[in-house]
Amino acid sequence: MLTELAIILTAAIFLSYSSDWLIDGASRLSRIFGISEFMIGLTIVSIGTSFPEIAVAAYSSVTGNTDLAFGNIIGSNITNIALILGASSLIRPSIIDPRIHRDAKIHVLILAAATCFFLYNSKITRLEGVLLLLVYGLYLWDGYRRHHFVHTTAADRVRSNRKALAGPVFLIVVGAFGVFVSCNFLVDAAVGLASELAVSATIIGLTLVALGTSLPELAVSIAAARKNYGMMVLGNVIGSNIANILLALGIGAAIRTIPLADGDVLVNDIVLMVFLAMAMVIFMRYRGVFDRMVGLMFIMAYAIFISMSFM
Repeated sequence: MLTELAIILTAAIFLSYSSDWLIDGASRLSRIFGISEFMIGLTIVSIGTSFPEIAVAAYSSVTGNTDLAFGNIIGSNITNIALILGASSLIRPSIIDPRIHRDAKIHVLILAAATCFFLYNSKITRLEGVLLLLVYGLYLWDGYRRHHFVHTTAADRVRSNRKALAGPVFLIVVGAFGVFVSCNFLVDAAVGLASELAVSATIIGLTLVALGTSLPELAVSIAAARKNYGMMVLGNVIGSNIANILLALGIGAAIRTIPLADGDVLVNDIVLMVFLAMAMVIFMRYRGVFDRMVGLMFIMAYAIFISMSFM
């Protein structure tokens, strides 16, 4: 058991560094192309920070550990709102831009629709996985259409310089490779630990692996909060949750049909995921700020979620 724990810890640390390289490269590339702060968080940063979940889902499907993939995605979404948004709000309150209310509502709608599907279906087939990917593509296009990109003459000059593009692209490639390797070790160790503790892979995915794969989101959001990039934090949380449900789960299901064998175990966690997303929209709409009180409430919800998972 100690060996598995050591591997999980080491892989999680390497995963965090690799994801940081990936995010740094993506952020530099986004600045070159002049993308707005919220759109950076909603797309490039959220996809970058969700890369561990995507890699875990893909690798788990290839190796047949689909319960781990599904549990990891639900647990990661709960972690994103309860722990990451909560911790970021404790560090620095975020003033909400009313223009992102629609994005938050779309976020809840997608999670709620996915929840209904998960609760009433016994599996996610390959065809349904492809459909999830198509929906994610439509979501990105809708975000691109509503959040206009900012183009400048300076950005056009940088884009024409291949040397300026080489650095960010190199960081993205190295970071992606590091994330994939560390996820391999993380998944194998988590499955071994679940076997030794007689705990289902779904529970391990909901808690331990979800926390490990959410480290990039946590690190990026805390850094963004310290620099007063509140909209990037919200974009990262919303974009990561949608990327987890549509992109990561879609890729995993497209590789191998995902049976929802532990669906009954996950009912409360799926409902909690949607409840937290709805609470986030309510606070955005009626308070207009994520202050430290809201952050503390989310942190308490995460503590309850962890304790209830092992009861």
